[in-house]
Amino acid sequence: MDRPERPIFDWLQGRASLGAASGWTTEEIRLVADLAYWLAEQGRYQEAITIFEGLAALAPATAYFQSALGALWLRHGQPERALPHLETALTADPQDFTALINRAEARMLLGDLDGARKDLKAMLDLSARLPQTPLLQMCTTRARALLQTALAKDLVKR
Repeated sequence: MDRPERPIFDWLQGRASLGAASGWTTEEIRLVADLAYWLAEQGRYQEAITIFEGLAALAPATAYFQSALGALWLRHGQPERALPHLETALTADPQDFTALINRAEARMLLGDLDGARKDLKAMLDLSARLPQTPLLQMCTTRARALLQTALAKDLVKR
């Protein structure tokens, strides 16, 4: 019996990602991710989800793919499918503020109001510590709006 190709053997043994084992370059993965992002921007969520799921299988340690999947499932109206991806993204990168704000929203929609409140406060604390960028400012504004909405409806503790 022939010995398997080394990259595939490494993948089977958990020493390489599927992307590395199948010969994908970083540039190829980035180009496909760019395509998925563009599809999402066009509102073609299901196509973007399909591509990001494939990318997550190729490079499971890449937090961005998990964060993108969480955001897309949230926009697709399925917070229960978004939450595991957002949890994975935040485990890999606890300062992923987009994943944090999306997890807060998913938790609110799923009725985990205490978890949502903690995420929103963590987002605002993180925002105060990081250099301000347009994306961070947008997420901070979204966090404040979600928190105010929750407080106005008396959904979470003050």
